[in-house]
Amino acid sequence: MNERAVLAATRLLSMLLGFGAIAVGYLYAGPESLVRRPLPAGQETLVVLIESAFPVWPFLFGISGTVLIVCAYLQRQILYAHGLVIFAWSFWGFCLIIAPLRSVPPTPIIVGVIAFVCCVAANVGTMRLWAALGVK
Repeated sequence: MNERAVLAATRLLSMLLGFGAIAVGYLYAGPESLVRRPLPAGQETLVVLIESAFPVWPFLFGISGTVLIVCAYLQRQILYAHGLVIFAWSFWGFCLIIAPLRSVPPTPIIVGVIAFVCCVAANVGTMRLWAALGVK
């Protein structure tokens, strides 16, 4: 096994996951029409309610993605960086999944499930890969 190639591929995977998080933060910093569709008055989602206090999503995804990219490049504190990205994806996904409880008729939860299951799982799997390679 070529360990250098495996480390390089793992670094690339982590960096791509970091760029994915930054892309979500960038979209939330842009026009609102890129990230949500209008709902009737009084049926704002939990994501919107949280964001009304402070633009949480651009900062959360932007910072966590940037930290992941830097840590992957340096190969230091990578497990903590993936933990931060997992927090961002799971918090956002959780908010999207429980949001339909307030809407009539219920809104789709597919994006929340993708964030909560797929993105978290991809980061957990990458953390396990780094750990198996002996990088913390």
